[in-house]
Amino acid sequence: MAAGTKTLPDIFIFDSSPDAAVIRILLMGRNSSGNLILGEKRFKRHESGVCEGQTQIRGQQVAVIDCPDLLDPDLNEEQLEMMEEQLVSGCSAGLSSVLLTVPLEKPLQYEQEILDYIKCLFGAEVQKYIMILFTHEDDLEDLDQTVDEYLKPKDHEDLQRLVTECGGKSHCFSNKRESHKLQDLLQKIEGMMTENRGTFMMKPMQRSNSMDVLNVSFSGQSLPYPVSR
Repeated sequence: MAAGTKTLPDIFIFDSSPDAAVIRILLMGRNSSGNLILGEKRFKRHESGVCEGQTQIRGQQVAVIDCPDLLDPDLNEEQLEMMEEQLVSGCSAGLSSVLLTVPLEKPLQYEQEILDYIKCLFGAEVQKYIMILFTHEDDLEDLDQTVDEYLKPKDHEDLQRLVTECGGKSHCFSNKRESHKLQDLLQKIEGMMTENRGTFMMKPMQRSNSMDVLNVSFSGQSLPYPVSR
């Protein structure tokens, strides 16, 4: 490899290898549901790097890649770059789905920017695999509303736009592990894989270290967004 170059992902969209039998999920966002999916406390609340755990759900092997909060104000640029490399490495075996977790009944913060970051890092084609995972669904019980009813009012147009940008793909978790919710999620992910003819795969390409970088500010913090030429 020539000096001054960096290995970053390019994309193709079909994988028929044995690893494709594993459902691989990347979790991004403020509220990770990785422990709910795995059924144990595998991921700590304030991890300093990208972590992975595996489990079986009704005979289906499931791997969860958990990304720490990219908006943590204590993260510096060097740590963000390290996390980027960990994400690319951890997802190199392919992705069945990217779940962007969004807590219900809380204002959106920087979910749109995280969505943009995912697409910048992995390429535009990854959007076919992104699903919004709403959390804390049981917080709506006091309102006697379903999630669909909750999203309809105009004051939740930002949530509606986020789901629309992800092709209408969404799912809901409560604060406790529910097997039928997990099974429904896996069915939706398998449906995405069927529609997209396989998992999201990457192959390496070279890009100069002098690449353009898009900086987006989060309350005074600047998060570097890689932009391919």
